[in-house]
Amino acid sequence: MNPEIQKINKLGQSIWLDSISRGIINNGKLSSMISEGISGITSNPAIFQKALSSEDTYDEDIKSLINSGENNAKNIFQNLSIKDIFDACELLKPLYEKTNGRDGFVSIEIDPKFANDTKNSINEGIYLHKSIGQPNVMIKVPGTEAGMPVIEHLISLGINVNVTLLFSRSMYKKAANAYINGLNKLSVNKINKINSVASFFISRIDTSTDKVIDEKSQGKVAISNAILAYNDYKKIFSEEAFSKLEKHGANKQRLLWASTSIKNPNYEKLLYVEKLTGPETVNTVPENVYKEIISNTNQYEDLLNSDSKYHQQVITNALDENDMESITDELLIDGIRLFEEAFDSLLGEIKNKITDRL
Repeated sequence: MNPEIQKINKLGQSIWLDSISRGIINNGKLSSMISEGISGITSNPAIFQKALSSEDTYDEDIKSLINSGENNAKNIFQNLSIKDIFDACELLKPLYEKTNGRDGFVSIEIDPKFANDTKNSINEGIYLHKSIGQPNVMIKVPGTEAGMPVIEHLISLGINVNVTLLFSRSMYKKAANAYINGLNKLSVNKINKINSVASFFISRIDTSTDKVIDEKSQGKVAISNAILAYNDYKKIFSEEAFSKLEKHGANKQRLLWASTSIKNPNYEKLLYVEKLTGPETVNTVPENVYKEIISNTNQYEDLLNSDSKYHQQVITNALDENDMESITDELLIDGIRLFEEAFDSLLGEIKNKITDRL
């Protein structure tokens, strides 16, 4: 265990890796990261697109699928990604079992084109869950209005869910309640086997707000927004609606900090790690942030339980409430668009390989 990750773990936070590829699975790099303290993995279309375009480790499988008569790019992609997620789940399963199913998860995303399509999202979530067949897989569902019934339904079927692309506190609260509603539909003997995280995005908030706010407030809004969401989390999961489920072993839906690499080069490289460490949370970090964590000596402390009035004032001083809602709404739309574009690019690469037959 790396001592720096251990410091963060002692404060109650898990560090997950926001990256996956056939290469790091096959060469032992992922196993090494897990031994150093990585306790989960998240993926998305952009991550798979990068892996597919930068590695030749997928070529043999693609060739085999083409030769077997498969020429649908999405089907080929799902074959490849399902194998990667299955293998990563296997690597993390000992940790999943050691923590009694509270950590050691690997996330795979529903087709981003279904972000506003409840029925197709449910069907694809069930398909991915069954195809991977691992107890520690999480299905990523975008935090849209159409995604809320998907969260509830998948949880009610006993499928772990990672709610992604959450930017606003209002959508986060809806996602948390959808999780609780799903638990209420589960039989009591299955409740303790289900887990969920709510992926609350960080750096993209500052990237957007820094363009329109005073310089003295820059680099603070995203952190304060996240800490206020953490206060929402504490309130929701201490109320009776969840407490009665917790008596039967229900797990809280942890907040997961996503998009935690800095986009502004003037900010400290670990700004969104150091300022958002605290109990019952996850931080999923790309490889560059992971390297920063393990190669530096830092002092971490629980800042999530700091004064909520201060953080509300930070946001109030920078923006009015309507502006904040407009920014987070736009970020959700933009996030879906970026994932759709990455997915299209990924499928385009596979189509080229089909045409070239490798």
